[in-house]
Amino acid sequence: MTSVDERIRKTTLLESALRRPELGSLFGLAAVVIAFMIMTGPINVSLGEKNTFGDMWVRSVGVQSWVELSAYVGILAIAAALLMISGEFDLSIGANVALGGHTFAMLMMAPDPMPLTACIITTFGFMLFVGFITGSLVVSTGLPSFIVTLGFWFANRGFANYLAFRNHDTSRLDIKPMLEERNVLKDGEIIPMPDPTKIDDIFAFKDGFFGWRGNIDLPLLEPFRLYFNAEFYYFIIIALVAVFVLNFTRIGNWIFAAGGDPVAARAVGVPVARVKIGLFMWSAFSAGFLGVIFTLQSGVSEPLAGDFRELHAIAAAVIGGCALTGGYGSVVGAVFGAFIFAIVSRGINFVPFIDNNLFRVILGLMLLGAAMLNQLLRNRVVKG
Repeated sequence: MTSVDERIRKTTLLESALRRPELGSLFGLAAVVIAFMIMTGPINVSLGEKNTFGDMWVRSVGVQSWVELSAYVGILAIAAALLMISGEFDLSIGANVALGGHTFAMLMMAPDPMPLTACIITTFGFMLFVGFITGSLVVSTGLPSFIVTLGFWFANRGFANYLAFRNHDTSRLDIKPMLEERNVLKDGEIIPMPDPTKIDDIFAFKDGFFGWRGNIDLPLLEPFRLYFNAEFYYFIIIALVAVFVLNFTRIGNWIFAAGGDPVAARAVGVPVARVKIGLFMWSAFSAGFLGVIFTLQSGVSEPLAGDFRELHAIAAAVIGGCALTGGYGSVVGAVFGAFIFAIVSRGINFVPFIDNNLFRVILGLMLLGAAMLNQLLRNRVVKG
């Protein structure tokens, strides 16, 4: 007969749920969805305003507007969440979106350009190097990552603009016209250079996710025609991989240990320095990845691409339950936080009686509320 150790404290299902860092963001997501469903429907009607419920929640354009924004913020928020769990920040992630886009654009606009695939791979390699330098400085100097990455925020965006002006006399790099002008003669015929916005399904999913265009027919409602951009599909893939790595692998345990107590983690053999440098590399890669995708989609690399996105990513991670002190958080929570951010950001445009300029006010209050709720839940866990 197996005896029960009385020293082991029994926990209820509720107590187990309270230990999950994404619990607060799940409640927050549900509250935001319900609130905007009410504000775009019943409240609008009662105030004599237009019923915009369908515009936001049923029609394709409305759904795409907040889903694609959540994907953009979410890819960065996942990188920010992993870094925060390890006890670090990356304020340069927004600037790295512009740096990645400009790097790719300048490679494409070179006098003797490399093939498109080579330009993409070279850009990714450069962004990984940028992340390696950032992480190495944080680890080797012992300076707070807030200070180091703030310096890189200025340096990376300024470096991108410097290279653009130095080589092309403009900070906004328009790839498409430059390539169209550089036609080549072959056998007496003019053969135009490839259009960089026409990339195959392997990378940019111009024809949908391996042919699927998101067409969903809902009964009693108009058919959905959801043509999501590439970042949405990558957001789903990255989120699934990150959840698996963080929760089911040794690397995930190392990330939590590095943020919880790095001294104790080193004592038991956790490669804290390598873990943190690797996460900074992933952060820079994620930003450069988005910069390349946007340049491919639009044919233009903007100098202000990713502006303020580092704050949006950190906000989504905090709303998702990540602790500013490290050692606590989840990828799922960051995903929920990205959806909350996107729904509030886009949803406020569908509520006529709320001024759009109040978006940042609402986001700030949400951030404070999420931080206080997360602190309350963590105290509940600590006190048992």
